[in-house]
Parts: sequence; C-alpha cells; structure tokens
Amino acid sequence: MTEERAFQLIAESFEILKKEGMLAADVALRKETILLGVGSPVDSIGFVTFVTELEERLIEETNKDLYLVLNEINEFNIDKPHLTADVLKDYLVKLSEGSAK
Repeated sequence: MTEERAFQLIAESFEILKKEGMLAADVALRKETILLGVGSPVDSIGFVTFVTELEERLIEETNKDLYLVLNEINEFNIDKPHLTADVLKDYLVKLSEGSAK
C-alpha cells in the first residue's frame, strides 16, 4: 500500500464518521492532524468507531486480516496518547507490508 492510499483510507474513514453524525464538521485532514489525544476531532467512542471503520477498509484493500494495535506503533506512547495522521499513515503502510513490528 502506498502512503497516499493509506492517507486516503484515513480520510475516507473520517468521511464516514461525518456521515454518521459522529463529527460536527468536516475534518481538514493533514499530516499533523491529531487523531488521538488533546486536539482530536473525535471523542473516545468516535475514535473506536474510526479505528473499526479503518480496519474494515484496510481488510478490503489488502484482502488480509489486518488490525490496528496501538502498542505496535513506534511513535505512539500509551502514557501520553497522541497520534497524528502521519504516524498512522506510516503504520498502515508497514502493516500492509507485514513489517509493522
């Protein structure tokens, strides 16, 4: 999976959240957009829904059973949760290639 396609999957998942009423406004997705942590456009339920939606898209895209595991993201610190679109994009590329760990 290319970086561009991974970023598209993230954007498409946010569009679904908007359509389902979980976001009050469109998210201008950029590399530095915070997906989890202070400044995120979604609450905890919205984040779980976002991850579920993204996993479904990832599985469809790759025809593999791939799931997001936050502890596998090198740049993510569970003690200070802060996840950007750019970090998630990089993780999705590695995950799709089978080199996420």
